[in-house]
Amino acid sequence: MRYARRGGVSETAVGDELFIVDLASGELFHLDRSARGLWTMLEEPSRFETILATFRAAFPEPPADQLERDLRQAIAQLMARGLVVTVP
Repeated sequence: MRYARRGGVSETAVGDELFIVDLASGELFHLDRSARGLWTMLEEPSRFETILATFRAAFPEPPADQLERDLRQAIAQLMARGLVVTVP
């Protein structure tokens, strides 16, 4: 399974943060630096294993299991908000 951004959103960067607007609903979302990095990766469909390996290389300090939990939670939140979808 791969994850990707859903279309139909507009984004605006402010410093290290990103604001996303769902063009259909007008709902506004705020992404911090880490979530913005995940959002950037999902510009192209990506497997979770690839996402995790990229974040492990960028953030070697946290324990691997904590990083995996945090990424799974972030993806789940983006999916719950309708910003990320799964693709074949």
